[in-house]
Amino acid sequence: MNPEHLRPFERFAGKTGLVMGLGLFGGGVEAAKFLCRYCSHVVVTDLRDATVLQESINELKGLAIEYRLGEHRQQDFRNAQVVIHSPAVRPDNELLQLARDNGAEVTQEMSLFIEACPATTIGITGSNGKTTTTALCYEMLCEVMHRAQPELQGQWAAPVAAASQPPADIEARVWLGGNIGTPLLNRLPEMTFWDVVVLELSSFQLMDWARIKRSCHTGVITNITPNHLDWHRDLAEYEAAKRNVFEFWSEWGDAPTAIVNGDDPACRRMAQQNPGRYRLFSASQPLIAQMFQPARMQPFASGQGGNLQVQGLVGRPLLTRQDLALPGDFNWSNALAAATAALRVLEDDESGAIARAARRFRGVEHRLEYCGTVNGARCFNDSIATDPTATLAALSVFRSGVHLILGGASDKGAGYDKLALAIAQHPGIAGLYLQGPTAGKLRQSLGQAGVKSAQDFAGFEAACAAAMAAARENEVVLMSPASTSFYEHAPGKRFTNFEDRGRCFKALVKDKASTGDKAAS
Repeated sequence: MNPEHLRPFERFAGKTGLVMGLGLFGGGVEAAKFLCRYCSHVVVTDLRDATVLQESINELKGLAIEYRLGEHRQQDFRNAQVVIHSPAVRPDNELLQLARDNGAEVTQEMSLFIEACPATTIGITGSNGKTTTTALCYEMLCEVMHRAQPELQGQWAAPVAAASQPPADIEARVWLGGNIGTPLLNRLPEMTFWDVVVLELSSFQLMDWARIKRSCHTGVITNITPNHLDWHRDLAEYEAAKRNVFEFWSEWGDAPTAIVNGDDPACRRMAQQNPGRYRLFSASQPLIAQMFQPARMQPFASGQGGNLQVQGLVGRPLLTRQDLALPGDFNWSNALAAATAALRVLEDDESGAIARAARRFRGVEHRLEYCGTVNGARCFNDSIATDPTATLAALSVFRSGVHLILGGASDKGAGYDKLALAIAQHPGIAGLYLQGPTAGKLRQSLGQAGVKSAQDFAGFEAACAAAMAAARENEVVLMSPASTSFYEHAPGKRFTNFEDRGRCFKALVKDKASTGDKAAS
């Protein structure tokens, strides 16, 4: 018998299910497994062929699935009664609309998860910093709760010290999911009311929550800058999707906790429109709580002076800048966001769990990741910088001797004028190396900003090799492309995603690393 929280899924029993977008990263696989538990017939359709999708197909071996690969057929959508589609497919896609017109329920994996999750949920979204914030918030909770996914231990932080392990009789466990960790839809039977789930959520996933009118118990927005405007109709739609992380009240009439960045103009505007609803974290504005009516004032976090103080709690610092090893003011802001969210579960932090977790935290791969030296120059893999705002944040860390590798498939509709102006005004740019389809747009914006020194290269490897050859001792090679990764980066080679691009860069660094100073593994 299903646990009580899974009873709503019994509506799928005996129906025809369709998965649109099997993909390479697990979400489509878990959706197919889910439908096979309930539906009498399951079809998986993807525009990619079996060769590309073989790894995902292997994970579904033995399940009764009909595959439609290399194409989508309208008849499959007409026949389907339940459709789970990839978040990358817009909800107004004509095939999805065809399924709706024929009576199908059209949904997403993460929408099904939030509908039935019995645990307390913390959802973290934003244009930049959401992965680091999510992982750090998760590690803070691991200090006081059991880790439900032991395989995640050590991925981005040192293990929890034995002396501070939660007692064996503590029932609560903490899970990690969404765009980080592993898909959790088929782990729902294991979850209980006592658990906490920390989720990294994209605007693509959150856009569907307006349909189901669901949000997390606590929602965090790290910042909002123009992003994914090649997918969203406009910035207003993008921002509305982000707000869904805390927009909808529970069935019991409880308002989700809304935590936003007080240093971000779009987040401040949200808070000003609804005073008293929001809790703000800030690295620079100690008086930001004055936005609230005194009678309705909520706790807030301020990182001014390098300390995290939370109004309404004990007056001692909960976290200091020195606790966090990650470079950059933007990472300090991420830490404040993580701590503010974690406190919604911890309520207080008498044991010092927040600071201990920050000291254990090494950072997430491909996010301003130090990966070795070449000719005495430090090399940093910032492949997550798929938009100009992320590259701006990375540039702010370094003041001199920066060899910056830029370019890729797309700017996601954000444009490069602001980045180009920042490069023109930066005191320490030692070299600019352009490659990929966005190189032309970058050169145009750089030229308008008065920067004429950028060099063009035929591919990613050539640009990286030139940057490493030019860099000298105590300088920096920064691969922060301000562009997405899906393009042919060299003859016969195509990046699968930003992680693939980051691994390629780290391999190049390792190959060229100085003797005796090999790249970090």
